[in-house]
Amino acid sequence: MSSPVTPPNRCLTLPSNPTSPSNASFFYRITVGNKVSEDTLKACAELFSSNYVFYIGQKVKMTGARLRAQCLSHPENTVLVTCHLQVDLSESERPKLCGHVFASMWNYGENKIGWVTQLVVDEAVRQCYVATQLLQTLKVHAPFSRINIVGLVSSHPAACNALVKYAAADLKDVNLDFICAHAKGILQSSPISYLNDAQLRGTLFEDDCRNGSISSVFTQFYVDHAEPLRVLSHYQNKGQWCLGELADGHEFFTIFPIMPVSPISPIRLQAS
Repeated sequence: MSSPVTPPNRCLTLPSNPTSPSNASFFYRITVGNKVSEDTLKACAELFSSNYVFYIGQKVKMTGARLRAQCLSHPENTVLVTCHLQVDLSESERPKLCGHVFASMWNYGENKIGWVTQLVVDEAVRQCYVATQLLQTLKVHAPFSRINIVGLVSSHPAACNALVKYAAADLKDVNLDFICAHAKGILQSSPISYLNDAQLRGTLFEDDCRNGSISSVFTQFYVDHAEPLRVLSHYQNKGQWCLGELADGHEFFTIFPIMPVSPISPIRLQAS
């Protein structure tokens, strides 16, 4: 059984407000798992489908039922945060869903895991801190505020960076020893099926790894990596990356120890 994790003594800092040339307004809504409606699941599935492409150029097809099975199989321990965009505050047009995050919680020995099971941001509003604020909004949820380890697997470096900000960590100085020590145990303790089946890859877990991976999982999620690789190159060129390369069918694996925090009040962000 794992022992309690001692997180770093670092403060958690909320990101700055996103900026935009339009009179747009982002607002965030948090919903506990057993209150997520079928309409909301359908909208999240459509957002996912419209923002992921297979290598052959075909859009990934996600359905509400499949999303429920993957991200809401344990609704009592799951929370959904959605980001909505109101383009013009003077109009009565219904706000557009432009991002969401499903997050789950479970026990790992004496520790409490908070896991980002799915994080999606509409490509039209990327680089507006939406992913960062989706994760920060999780702190509104009282049970989630008691976690002391956060983690995700993602093919997009920006998603890893958003989790870094949540943990008040440093993207270029991730604690690889911590990942190596706890990755297998966390995956084995997870109630999420795709994590149980994930195969740890990279030099942290394999003696004979030769593809440049350091901390990854083989999820067989063969989506187009063109944009993630561009972002990865940007981080690497600035010396702000230590998780290695992104191989086909793989996703980055990262976990961080954090300080449990008191729940914060809901935040409304407006872009001016």
